[in-house]
Amino acid sequence: MGKHIPLAFLEINSPLIWHWPYFLDAMRIIKKHNFNGLIIHQQSLLSLLAKPSKRCRHQTIEHLLHARNNTLYYLQKIEKFCQKNHIQLWLQGEAIPDDNDIRRKFPEYFVVESEKSEIDFLHTFFSETIPEILSHLSVVRGVRLSLQTPKVNAAEWKQALQSLHCQLRTQGKNLVLRDYRDKEWPRQMLKTALDALPEDVRASLKATELDYRPGFANNLNLTRLAGCRKWLEFDLWGIEYGWTLLPCCLLDELQNRLNWASSVAGPELEAITVRINWEWIPNSPLPESVNDINLFGLAHLNRHPDANPHAIFALWLQEHSVKPLSHQEVDELFSIFTASHEWICKTPNLLGRLLHHHSQLPYDFDQALQLLHMDTRSANWAQAFQPLMPSEDPELGMQQMQLIKLETQQSTFLANHLRSRILQLLPTLPVKDAFKTTLIQTWERAHWYTRAFSCATNAITLRLWMRKYGEQPDLQQQFRQYIQDMHHYAVDLENWFESQGDNTHPYIFKILLDPNRVIHLAESLQQDEP
Repeated sequence: MGKHIPLAFLEINSPLIWHWPYFLDAMRIIKKHNFNGLIIHQQSLLSLLAKPSKRCRHQTIEHLLHARNNTLYYLQKIEKFCQKNHIQLWLQGEAIPDDNDIRRKFPEYFVVESEKSEIDFLHTFFSETIPEILSHLSVVRGVRLSLQTPKVNAAEWKQALQSLHCQLRTQGKNLVLRDYRDKEWPRQMLKTALDALPEDVRASLKATELDYRPGFANNLNLTRLAGCRKWLEFDLWGIEYGWTLLPCCLLDELQNRLNWASSVAGPELEAITVRINWEWIPNSPLPESVNDINLFGLAHLNRHPDANPHAIFALWLQEHSVKPLSHQEVDELFSIFTASHEWICKTPNLLGRLLHHHSQLPYDFDQALQLLHMDTRSANWAQAFQPLMPSEDPELGMQQMQLIKLETQQSTFLANHLRSRILQLLPTLPVKDAFKTTLIQTWERAHWYTRAFSCATNAITLRLWMRKYGEQPDLQQQFRQYIQDMHHYAVDLENWFESQGDNTHPYIFKILLDPNRVIHLAESLQQDEP
C-alpha cells in the first residue's frame, strides 16, 4: 500500500471571489498545483446567505434579499464548474455570526439581550438556517465552521451542534469544525464540541496554534483529538509574516510540519488547506510575490514528502527564468531565499515571543506587553519559555537584554546582507524583468521593516527593563535616544513613501508599516515613563 497523501484544498478568503474572472484564476491555481478542492471562505458568508425569519419585514431588507439571491445563484454557477472539473467545493464562515445583517434578518432574537434569546437564535440558526442554505447547493460537500466561545450553557451548545450535524448528514453534507475565537483557558472549545458529536465530524487545526507563525511550535492539539479525521491549515498569505510583501521561504519548515503531522495523525490527516489571501487586505496576491515559492513547494511536498527543497526551488525558478540558470546561480538564490526564514523569525519577534500584531508594530506599549506575554511561543523552547525579565532575577534579565541586542543585530545584518546580495546578483541573472523587480522591491521593503522593529525593540525592551529593575539616569538618557530614533525613522519612512515608495510599491505596504503607527508607539512609551 502506498503512503497516505492528504487531499489538498485551496482556501480563497477574498471578496474578489464574487468576480467570475477571479474565480477562474483560482481554478487555474488549483489545476496548476493539482489541488483537490476549493474552500470559499468569508467571515460573514452564512450571514449573507441566511434566509430572513418570518418576523422580518422583507420590504425593509430588500437589498439583503437581493444579496442573498445573487450569492446563491453565483454559488450554483460555481457548483456546475466544480462538478464538471471534478473539484470538491466547500464553504467556510463564522458558526454564529453577530453582524448587523444577521440582526436585521432575525430581529426577534436581538430586541432584548438575554440567555434565552441567545439559545433560541442558536437553535434556529443551526437546525434551520444553515440546512436551508445548503439545500440550495447540491454540489457543496459541506461547511467548515469557525467556532467562537459559546455564550450559552454547555448542554444547549452540544444540543445545537448535534442538531446541526443531524440535519447536514440528512442532506449528505459534511461538518468541519475549527477553533477560531476561544476566550477560555485552557483552550478546550474544539475538543468539547467534537466530544459531543460522531466521529465523522472533521477537526480543522492550524499548523501552529492560534495563527500560522514561522518558527513557532507545531499545534499539539493535532495529537489530542484521536479518532476523528483532521484538516491541517496553512496560511501562505502571511497574516502573521508580512502579507506577501516580505520575504519568507518556508520550504524546509513546511516539509518538517507535514512530516510531523503525518507521523502523529497518520491516515486521520484527511486534508491540508492552503489560504492564499485575506479578505480584509484583498489586493496583495500571493502568486505575484516571492512567497509564491511556498504555494509551489507545499503542493509539491504534499505529493512528494521526501522531495529535496533545493530541487523544488530550482523547478519553481524555471518559471521565472528566460534561460536555464547555472547551478551556482540557483545555489545563490536558494541561499538568499532560505535565509529569509531566519530573518522573519527574528525581526518581528523577541526571543521567540510575539512583538507584532498581524505583522504590524504594536499599537502602543500596552499591546506590546500583551503580545510578549501570550502563551503562543517559538519552537526555540530554551528562550521562549523562560520568564521575560523576571523581577526577582536581574541577572537573567541582563542575559536576555544581551540576547535581544544580538538578535536585533542579526536581523539587521541579514536584511542588509541579503539585500546587497540580491542587488549584486540580479544584473547578470537570466530571469524575467518582472521577477527582478519583485526581488528588488521585496528586499527593499524588508530593509524598512527591519529598521522599524529594530527601533521599536530597543525602546520597548529598555522601557520594560526600567519597569522591572528601576530607573538610572544613564538608562533614562538612553531611552530618550531610542524614542528620538523612532521619530527620526518615522520621518525617513514618510519621506521614502513620498519620494518612491508610494509610486513603486503596493499601497498596502503603507498599511503594514505606517509612519503614524511608529509615532503612536513612541508616544505611548514616553507616556509610560515615570
